[in-house]
Amino acid sequence: MYMYTQGHSRVISSGTHLPEERITARQILEQVDAPNRFGVSLDWLERVSGIHEKRKAPENMLPSDMAVLAARESMERAGLSSRSLDAIIYTGATRDYSVEPSTAHIVQAKLGATNAVAFDVSNACHGFMNGIHLMDALIATGQVRRGLVVTGEQGSRFTHKAIEILKATHERSELTRLAAGLTLGDAGAALIMGPKLGPDSGFMGFMMQSQGQYASYCTSGGVLCEGPVVTDMPAIIGQSAKLISVMFQEFFYRRLKWRIEDLSKYVIHQVGGKAFKLHSELLGIPLDIMPKTVSHLGNLITANIPLSLHNLSVNHDVTEGNKIYLSGVGSGISLSQAGLIWEAA
Repeated sequence: MYMYTQGHSRVISSGTHLPEERITARQILEQVDAPNRFGVSLDWLERVSGIHEKRKAPENMLPSDMAVLAARESMERAGLSSRSLDAIIYTGATRDYSVEPSTAHIVQAKLGATNAVAFDVSNACHGFMNGIHLMDALIATGQVRRGLVVTGEQGSRFTHKAIEILKATHERSELTRLAAGLTLGDAGAALIMGPKLGPDSGFMGFMMQSQGQYASYCTSGGVLCEGPVVTDMPAIIGQSAKLISVMFQEFFYRRLKWRIEDLSKYVIHQVGGKAFKLHSELLGIPLDIMPKTVSHLGNLITANIPLSLHNLSVNHDVTEGNKIYLSGVGSGISLSQAGLIWEAA
């Protein structure tokens, strides 16, 4: 049921990119004339999602451009050149080309990282956590000394598709069905990973699982075609909550043998404002140790967790030896949890 492995890597550096343009939840509902079309107030989306505003990339900016900007910041902070990278894993749900080439190769070319192998990993909102796990494995086998895991999410693409559909209907059920796509924001995020410096630092372990029987709860497009994000939000949140709770007991207490009172930060994938209360109630995690960006950035798809880690680093909210717990989830349903002991840069 679970895939478990000990950790072999650490976070060397991080970087992010946030577009300047902001769009509020209210402005989105104004675009679809929500009060007259669906009988809801203009603050409806903010109330149900906890999202006030999010960022939107310029029309001419590609996912690879956002990924490269984040990657360059991570390299500058680490004092590394692009030629020092051994591998690049691009994990975004949005890509430059829908089929080929992989966006990782475009990132490689734009960075000039000629020594790196490059490939994409796609797993909805869970892709970045898969990328971390894979990079850890490459580091464990000695094939990688410096690896870049990177994403460039443009959730505004899905928001645009949802808005176009909503402009052509008066069905309230369509608003509910497409609401998740209205919450997705734009951001680039990157982590540079390398070998652990000691047994009691860096990533201490990973646990992952996939539950494909729930794959229909959140989809984008039909078979072999692109389309809006369609989500049964109560179903996916309810089932994910059950899975997260059971997995946490196994990994946190039995594998890592950690205690909640020893945690410095608990970092989650942020689908909305209610997610924090859910984790707190289910697991007993204090709300004040959960970094929160969703209210002003929206659901950043795969960029949520690396952006939170970056903010912890640049804001000096964690110090050497602090214990950080990562909890990732994505449609499918895919879940992962990881224990990280922070190392000073």
